[in-house]
Amino acid sequence: MKIKAVFQLTALASAIFAASTFAAENVTEEIIAVGQPIAQANNVTDDSMKEQQSAITSVFASVDNLPGISISEGDTFGSDDWSTTVSMRGYSINLNEQQLGMTVDGIPNGGSNYGGGTKANRLLDGENMQGIEVYQGSGAISSASLDALGGVFNFVSNDPMREENVRVALTNGDYNARRYFVRADSGELMANTFGYVSMSDSYNNRWIGDGSNGNTRRQHIEAKVVSEQKNMNIMGRIVFDNAEEDNYNGVSIAQFEQNPEWDRLTWQWTGDPDIDQNYAEAWSTLRKNLLAYSSIEFFATENLTLTIKPYYHWMKGRGDWLPPYQVNTASGQKAYYTDEDGNLIDENADDACVVKSSISCYPTAKTRVSSYRHTHYDKERFGLLSDAELIINDANTVEGGIWIENNHRPESRDWHEVIDPRVYHHYDFEPYWVQYKNTFDTFTVMPYVQDTMTLGDLEVTLGVKKYFVDMEYTNEFTGNKVSTDSNSDVLPQAGFIYNLTPELELHGSYADNFAAFRDEMLTGSKESLQEVEPEKSTNIDLGLRYNTGATQATVAIYQVDFANRITYISGAAAAGIDYLNEASGAYLNVGGIDSYGIETSVRQMLTTDWDVYASYTYNNSEYKKDVDTDGDGNLDVVGGNKVAASVKNLAVLSLNYSNERYHSSLSTKYTGSRYGDFANADQLDAYTVVDFSLGYAKEVDGGLFKRAAIDLVINNLLDESYLGGGIEGSYFIGAGRTASATLALDF
Repeated sequence: MKIKAVFQLTALASAIFAASTFAAENVTEEIIAVGQPIAQANNVTDDSMKEQQSAITSVFASVDNLPGISISEGDTFGSDDWSTTVSMRGYSINLNEQQLGMTVDGIPNGGSNYGGGTKANRLLDGENMQGIEVYQGSGAISSASLDALGGVFNFVSNDPMREENVRVALTNGDYNARRYFVRADSGELMANTFGYVSMSDSYNNRWIGDGSNGNTRRQHIEAKVVSEQKNMNIMGRIVFDNAEEDNYNGVSIAQFEQNPEWDRLTWQWTGDPDIDQNYAEAWSTLRKNLLAYSSIEFFATENLTLTIKPYYHWMKGRGDWLPPYQVNTASGQKAYYTDEDGNLIDENADDACVVKSSISCYPTAKTRVSSYRHTHYDKERFGLLSDAELIINDANTVEGGIWIENNHRPESRDWHEVIDPRVYHHYDFEPYWVQYKNTFDTFTVMPYVQDTMTLGDLEVTLGVKKYFVDMEYTNEFTGNKVSTDSNSDVLPQAGFIYNLTPELELHGSYADNFAAFRDEMLTGSKESLQEVEPEKSTNIDLGLRYNTGATQATVAIYQVDFANRITYISGAAAAGIDYLNEASGAYLNVGGIDSYGIETSVRQMLTTDWDVYASYTYNNSEYKKDVDTDGDGNLDVVGGNKVAASVKNLAVLSLNYSNERYHSSLSTKYTGSRYGDFANADQLDAYTVVDFSLGYAKEVDGGLFKRAAIDLVINNLLDESYLGGGIEGSYFIGAGRTASATLALDF
């Protein structure tokens, strides 16, 4: 980081922090922590952030107001995993990159990529969420993730109620949105043992188009039991999620300017495969997830606590597309037609035949054909997290543990004949061609140890961890195997907290982070892997936290050094969608990224009922050096260019009201302009989104039910038109104004 930039950030941090530390007089209110009192920079969601989102909305939406974070989903409800984009401090989760860790109750999610990953929205309903802990830069030393280069999101489930209760809720909203939810809390099952089970069923259409414009259906079941005994605490949780999502499509800036309300998918079947390949109901994501885990916290002695967390995760998924041709497996060529005898006619290679699907190119053509392409993503994971904490004395605590996981991930792709493209995409269940069938096995061991020392008002933590990652790829057709390890160096972490006053603390941290190879990288040769280094990063934070209850404020400045960034580089551009993966490519290190910035937040109680929340982020992320990825003499990555999708300025202002019966929020988020591509040719405009929520709840004495509540949420109140996240050259259109209402009754 340049010295001038450090002084500028420090001055800005001081000014914002000083302005935020005034306190309202005569205010008594429950403290809502903006950040946890730990060495790492972090922020935590609160109830007002949750209430700003509809019950049908993905749990991701609640973190969008925290500093440093930009969340973009295909619609207000977050009902399409394909279009989800997360950006923080120059790191991203999108269709090409997974650089941020994600856990649920500390249990790793198994990756966040579209193909073989499972984001937290599939593993937790909003009503069962206590909150979200966001660790910018680095998580706790025990954080279990192979993606956590730039921080960790930990989604925390809530505990069962202490009394018997049944909650039934119904949500209705725009775009035919509806959701049914029921949760039954058992009360005390045994001594100090409580549980709940919940079920939800959701549906909504895509917000773009009408009629057969695609939809999302989701069924979700959760159960949790907690037991507090004399020498131990026990928790068990299981979740099953079944989602069928029709996707959104990314558009170019030019396409958006031409029509900002159309993602180029269609919703009327024409019988022409060239058009119908973009039929919205055929762009689909199907996922089933089962996650079960438990936690046993055993108090062996007054000073020694042992924790063990075993888990099991099963996922079965599919991604669908509708190529406008069949593949002639005998010749390996594309075929758009059959002749009178039903034989496939290979694609006309004559340059004079410009439109290869034109019937004029095939004198003997009789019937047009097309395919329904399925990519199958399966996964089975077994894992264990074990931790021991020993309090040596009042000034010294030692923690050590290990994370072990075995991950078995089959992936295959098959092609099905569309029975009659003139009618619909009904297909023959028996595939006519299996393009590939692969298996990926990953075994991970991550030991760690940390010492925490207290020296008066100063607390210092020093720790190290290391990843041992063994990976193997098997081509199930040939039996060929490629194996490698993707081990890390020893990764140090250090941090401190210094209590300047009872209300004010200074904190700082240093962490080396690491990301293992993505398993799909093994589909090339072992020799090509030897030319690629695992991604790694160094994250440094320095900040202040101030908390009087009435006023809570945080300021953090940071510097990030991200090295060995890995990107898949395609050898040639394919015309349209490359259904056959004809454009060869390779995974290459393409330099690194330097980032620095400031993250601030403040919550100020104005009265016992009113508070205001604000956050601001300045982030500068740049590529380190020039890179010619394909050897054509042109620079694909230019040193000094801004990192694609990295937002420089983010700001949030939220006014919140809450008493025993009513709650309401008016929240505004500004997202500054940013570049969408490596070359910084695509500049995406800044945009501002306003959300409004209003709710009423009343306890009822006697009668049929105990409590009634109604909530109204309007997202994008001013109907802002904008481009959100995406990948280079293909960006998702931000959802328009969307309203929904939820009625909930407790019995």
